Amino acid sequence: MRYRSAVLTLVLFLVTPVAASAQNYVTQGVERYFRVEWETATGRRGAMIAGYVYNTSGMTAERVRLAIDAVDGAGQVTGSTIGQVLGTVPPGNRAYFEIPVREASAAYRVRVLSFDPVGLGP
Repeated sequence: MRYRSAVLTLVLFLVTPVAASAQNYVTQGVERYFRVEWETATGRRGAMIAGYVYNTSGMTAERVRLAIDAVDGAGQVTGSTIGQVLGTVPPGNRAYFEIPVREASAAYRVRVLSFDPVGLGP
């Protein structure tokens, strides 16, 4: 009987959700912190998305990750790429990015996927 209760306790411990302490702001509500301006370009390795991420918040952002979806004429996603903006994006400022995409497409959707806040701005 003791063995069963120990196994049951272990199973409950393993499936119980644990709160994570990482401070990573994800998709929900990110659009209020950033604005993205971009265009398609061709680099040495092929198609890419290049542009600026504008930080409209009062905190510095690091590890800003962008989600790039290639879409067809019907608006269906045909491919996805995740890239990172190099360096930090200061509050009230912008950072340039160039992210290669796997396949050329007639249309794309670009959005901020996540970022790590560093501190409060001026």
